[in-house]
Amino acid sequence: MKYDALGYYQLLGLSPQAGEEQIKQSYRDSAKFWHPDHNKDENALERFQKLSVAYDVLKDEVSRLQYDLLSMVYVAASYPEYENMAPYTDTPGDADVRAFILWHVRGRIWKYTQNREIRILSQSNAPKVLAKTALADWLLGWWHPRAFIENIRALRRNYKESFSAAESFRILIHNIIAYQKEDNMPAAVASAVAALEFADESERLYLERFISAANIRISRLKPWNLRPLRLVQLIFPVAVLLAAVLGLGTEMYLKKKLPNWWGSGREIAYYQEVNTGYNRQTVDDVVVGKIHNIPVNKSDLSRLYHLQRDAAVMYGPSDEFDLLKNLPARTTVRLTGYSPDNVWARILIDNGEMGFVRMNVLAKGIGKEVPFGSAVYEE
Repeated sequence: MKYDALGYYQLLGLSPQAGEEQIKQSYRDSAKFWHPDHNKDENALERFQKLSVAYDVLKDEVSRLQYDLLSMVYVAASYPEYENMAPYTDTPGDADVRAFILWHVRGRIWKYTQNREIRILSQSNAPKVLAKTALADWLLGWWHPRAFIENIRALRRNYKESFSAAESFRILIHNIIAYQKEDNMPAAVASAVAALEFADESERLYLERFISAANIRISRLKPWNLRPLRLVQLIFPVAVLLAAVLGLGTEMYLKKKLPNWWGSGREIAYYQEVNTGYNRQTVDDVVVGKIHNIPVNKSDLSRLYHLQRDAAVMYGPSDEFDLLKNLPARTTVRLTGYSPDNVWARILIDNGEMGFVRMNVLAKGIGKEVPFGSAVYEE
């Protein structure tokens, strides 16, 4: 019988909707019949004792409602002992909790493990716990051939089905009674209000009866939004994807003028002329090897760099070339090219000359203010 986990109503031959007088009368009749002083059946004493236990629970309005509520979510095999009941909690003082069923796979190369856990989470803590759990699954669940397949299933299950309405309802109903036992009625009522979200029509009647009898007003509970709790489990793969895209985008950006960014790219030959835009003149490039060219646009701030320390500007991309000029730290220069191995950067300096410095000397952005009339930058 529904809402009769331990069969108390059935023992008295009643339904859970029976009134107080019906319960009393049924108990009197049943107890009189099964009293061992009159009934010689070998099971009479046991039956009489069970009737007494059932009546003790159902005759009291508080204990009966507790039994009715627990019977909504427990069967006889799992029915909790009242004296040992404690609330399921996550964040202290927060009674509005939900249950999440999470699967974990851990690959260990030579073997793997798989387990299922139920996590009781508050709204404030749920995003952090789910993100941390998903991160561990993404990092540790692949290191075994079989684990690889199982981890894909687990990650998919956790994303789509981790929130359990049925388990959340059970936890909240349990907590109503557990908090009531601790004489924490505000938390008990908050649990009952939260449980209304998952109750059917008949279950709502019991919950509303409990809330009404408690006569305690609580603040309206903040609605749960499950969508962010799903998306937070994708933080790690999205971060990896973004890192890959940004890395690819940076390379493409550096070579965006090239016809094929993964090919050999455009190269400038020895003594090729490069337009600096300085006084509309062109100057011969220094004798160099094959250098990836970056066209000069004097109004482009993105190509401005500065020296992190004093640096020697060479005529070519090697320490073997002659010195062009020594520049002090924080001098602002324009990047106009780089060697294929990314070791040397070709730069344009204030007087319109080009030379080479090591790439690790440069830092993005303006250092010292660009002097008036500089070939490096013009608004």
